[in-house]
Amino acid sequence: MVPVNQKEKFLSQRQRRQPITLPEEFTDEEMFRDWQLSSEDRQELKKYQKRFRLHLAIQICSVRLYGRFLAQVDNLSPRIASHLRQQLNLPAALKIHMPDRKKTSISQLRNILRYLGFRRFDASAKQELESWLRQQAQQRSLPDKLFEQAEIYLFERQVLLPGPTVLERLVIRICSEVHLQLFEAMFEQLSPKFRPMIDQLLIVPEEKRYSEFAYLKAYPPAATVTSIKSYLSRYQTLVDTGIDDYQFPMLTPVFLEYLFKQAKRYNASEIKRFKKHKRYAVMVCFLLETRKLLLDYLVTMHDQYMTNLVRRLKNSYEEKHRECRQRQKIAVDTMLKVCHVLQGLDDDQTFTKAELWKQIDADKFHSSLEEFKAFQRLEEYGYSELLIKAYPTLRKYFPDFLQLPFAAAPGNEDLLDVIQLVRQLDAGELKSLTADAPVSFVPKDLRKLLHDDEGQLKRNAWEMGLAFALKDALRSGDLYLPQSKHHISFWDMTLTELGDQAVDEVLEQPTQEEVDSALTEEFDNVVRLAQESFPMDLFARIQNDELKLKRYTKKSKSPEVDALQKVINSHLPSIRIEQLLLEVDQHIGFTRHFTPVAEHQSKPHHFYKTLLAALLAQATNLGVVAMSNSVEGISLDMLRRVTQDYIREETIVAASAAIVNQHHALPLSSVYGSGEISSSDAQRFGVRASSLLASYYPRYYGYYDKAIGIYTHVSDQYSVYSTKVISCNPREALYVLDGLLENNTVLPIRAHTTDTHGYTEILFALCHLLGFYFMPRIKDLKDQQLYRLDKDQDYGIFSPLLNKTANLALVVEQWNEMLKVVISLRQRVAPAHVVLERLINSFPSDRLSKAFTHLGRIIKTQYILRYITDEELRRRVQLQLNKGEYRHRLPRRIFFGDQGEFATGQYQEIMNKASCLSLVSNAVLYWNTLKINDIVEELRSQGEVVDDETLSHISLLPFRHLVPHGTYFTGLL
Repeated sequence: MVPVNQKEKFLSQRQRRQPITLPEEFTDEEMFRDWQLSSEDRQELKKYQKRFRLHLAIQICSVRLYGRFLAQVDNLSPRIASHLRQQLNLPAALKIHMPDRKKTSISQLRNILRYLGFRRFDASAKQELESWLRQQAQQRSLPDKLFEQAEIYLFERQVLLPGPTVLERLVIRICSEVHLQLFEAMFEQLSPKFRPMIDQLLIVPEEKRYSEFAYLKAYPPAATVTSIKSYLSRYQTLVDTGIDDYQFPMLTPVFLEYLFKQAKRYNASEIKRFKKHKRYAVMVCFLLETRKLLLDYLVTMHDQYMTNLVRRLKNSYEEKHRECRQRQKIAVDTMLKVCHVLQGLDDDQTFTKAELWKQIDADKFHSSLEEFKAFQRLEEYGYSELLIKAYPTLRKYFPDFLQLPFAAAPGNEDLLDVIQLVRQLDAGELKSLTADAPVSFVPKDLRKLLHDDEGQLKRNAWEMGLAFALKDALRSGDLYLPQSKHHISFWDMTLTELGDQAVDEVLEQPTQEEVDSALTEEFDNVVRLAQESFPMDLFARIQNDELKLKRYTKKSKSPEVDALQKVINSHLPSIRIEQLLLEVDQHIGFTRHFTPVAEHQSKPHHFYKTLLAALLAQATNLGVVAMSNSVEGISLDMLRRVTQDYIREETIVAASAAIVNQHHALPLSSVYGSGEISSSDAQRFGVRASSLLASYYPRYYGYYDKAIGIYTHVSDQYSVYSTKVISCNPREALYVLDGLLENNTVLPIRAHTTDTHGYTEILFALCHLLGFYFMPRIKDLKDQQLYRLDKDQDYGIFSPLLNKTANLALVVEQWNEMLKVVISLRQRVAPAHVVLERLINSFPSDRLSKAFTHLGRIIKTQYILRYITDEELRRRVQLQLNKGEYRHRLPRRIFFGDQGEFATGQYQEIMNKASCLSLVSNAVLYWNTLKINDIVEELRSQGEVVDDETLSHISLLPFRHLVPHGTYFTGLL
């Protein structure tokens, strides 16, 4: 771990148990719950002068709520103050009075504590807390989590919470002491032989530019034979250190990852300056986590290499096919002429070759015959032969790839035997493949050429088939790597136990005994309501047992909306992007979340200006070099230091969430929605550098250029609450749940929509079990297969559409296992996209995946029946998707550097730029909302009628007034 400095406020971004004034829109129920005085309270307050009773009543409620006295009582909501006055029969007043004498005030507060049963944080309480903190730290609780737990510990024991700085220093000191003991214990376990291996990783060899430590930290480039061999070599270097021989049971997975992230922030020379106990302990944690990542990278690289190989070879095959078809024209003409000659002969007429050659050119005939033979072979074996020709290139890395520590899920051990067979062949233990070698894994394209003329197995076709089988098996989880991070056994991604309390409190789902009747009752109700609404909704009709739908007609904007939009656009003042960030920060203070990594004690010179410039360098894609030339007084070194030490994914996410939370509280935001509905969609950006994350996207980037997707979750109030960088290859549906489950804002998301690429049947099931109403816009809706629960039941007008039956019995059978997966997702045991991908690729062989699919079919059918009979639902889906798609225009405006393309291939750099882009777009949204609200209020004050319905159709994201380029901070700061 990085040594913790007691002056470092690394916890300042955490939400602490400090009194917070409730916003104006809190409910009466919340006020009565938190600020209601009991008869005993009122009796106690009668002991004090009448003018001081309100202040003391506030403090009684504050200590009960927060464990601290409220320092700024004047900032308390007037509604709360009025509510307390009424309970105390006090007259209205503009000010909350407190004693002038400090001694009197202290005496009163001491009496309040005594009445409430609280005690001060004295030496005794501090000693008890230190003892408890030490125990928790020894269990590897993280410092920031320990801070929250310490506040809860004191509050539950009715100890008045000390100031955050006091508690923070105490937590940091205890953690420093305990972690030092941990480092010493880990150091003692390391053999003298292992330590020089670590030292070697931190040295820059003469023939290389960087240390091995730096290479191990790097994100992989695109999957080529060279890059795969390079990362296999790095993995072997890591294994050669002997890290596999060490087990550290005192390291929890969360704590291990925490120390790994700390280590990644330093270069080799900085690591070498650590004291030896810490240096070796931190490097051990780095190697343990890096081993997991390298295995994940290698699996992904093999997958990408095989995918790109198929893409390239199929294109080559199609090109040969086209060339062959062009040559066939002459051959076809020749053969048609031959047929014409033969057709003109009488039945009893003899005909010799010589006579044929008089009418047909013999060379043309034989050439045409060869063309037909070539075409026949190309049709039957062309693609297979291309695959086999690629075998020598595959062999350049495949033997080393097969040395990785694979394991098999139950029932798939045969594939491990095949891998072992190849290992023996490569080691010379076997001379050739035997006739009884397994071949069931070989895909059909290669089976045609699997045997030679003598019936012997051809190793090149057989082993190429293994390469494809490995790709598919690793995707589905039939094969896995126990030492990896994401490609582990599926059941290692889920909880081992399923408690009734977890089901009730986390999911609110029926038990296994109740699920059959619960799903049946819900399904029947949906069908019944759809039957009642179907005749009245003209969107759908059933003709010849088929669903027919009307084309969606986009509603034109009303003249009132167009007129209001023009007025707002013309009155929005032009503003430079850095000025906008300054003004938003003055309202919200989002920059307080940009805290440094530990061990950095002082902020650099001109920190605030440099921080904003660094954020803009990321969000605009200018980069720190171009930004240093565009800001006076800010050097390149200053920007690099702030970017490295302050701008991290966790700090950007926290700052962006602060903006979203404040925007949600603005009165105008509620006109656009309650924050309960969201949508997600990917926006593609070109990538110039080689990156494992990048993939081909011919639809917009041609055949040769690659792109990545920035996948954002956008609320009905236009705010972005989740940002993820993804590859363009997999379905976007994989990443829907990540954003929903990682939502760290106050937005109470309950429903979510996507387009067709964002939906699968398994996702329908998972959203249902997690409590989200999933409502995608599905392309070719009329062609969707709908399902019934009972094959013998009459579903009225929908019976012809519900022509297949979902397997409800399988859902009931797997119910507890399904809930185990869902609770694991809720508790973030494993990333949602990894779990979903495994489930999708396991179908249809796995019963659990089939159960999720059949539940998803039931939920999908219910949704489609609602969709085709509920105009309001269709409108909500379309409106929310329009908001998400319209919002894409703003990032294009802001992200103008390098022509809007990423020049880096490093995942962390791309992720930071994408996150900063979302942060700045949220800041633009907040600023726009304030200004639009002012314009609307001004119009209303002049007698103009601007109703909320018209206002809800006005965009909150106009951007023509925003100036994102030029020289920054001129005349500012």
